[in-house]
Amino acid sequence: MELELNNKKLYSILDVETTGGKYNEEGITEIAIYRFDGEKIIDQFISLINPEIPIQPFVQQLTGINNKMLVNAPKFYQIAKRVLEITDNSILVAHNSSFDYRMLKIEFDRLGYPFEKNMLCTVELSKKLIPDLSSYSLGKLVKSLGIPITDRHRAQGDAKATVELFKILLEKDIEKII
Repeated sequence: MELELNNKKLYSILDVETTGGKYNEEGITEIAIYRFDGEKIIDQFISLINPEIPIQPFVQQLTGINNKMLVNAPKFYQIAKRVLEITDNSILVAHNSSFDYRMLKIEFDRLGYPFEKNMLCTVELSKKLIPDLSSYSLGKLVKSLGIPITDRHRAQGDAKATVELFKILLEKDIEKII
């Protein structure tokens, strides 16, 4: 699989917000994806999503996303093609990527479409490249690195902070782990 454009690797740095609830029964309520060429964002996609299931109250408190906000939002099948386009020939990058990747796989499985991507986790990369921090949560990590974060616990804010974190990790990656 060719993951390079003009000898540059392409990354899809993303974050999803979900309804919460039983494992593998959650639905995505918001998604933000930044296509990143290693230096700059070259494309982006941000959308609320109607998960067609209620959002858990603690998640509404955390994200500020409520069921009413999602009534007229597109359903996942309506944005699936755009997700495929923006992530095409790229490596998925997320903070705790196993969660975001699992959520995308669940949504694509529901559509009967196999979603297989290589992925990188900024939690794991941070532990290797910035050892000895007391916490690797996104909030504490970006604060300790001086990365501004707005809209915490919203897909766009968290994904944008992850882009900035990933830039720092690329700079620190002297041994080319990434």
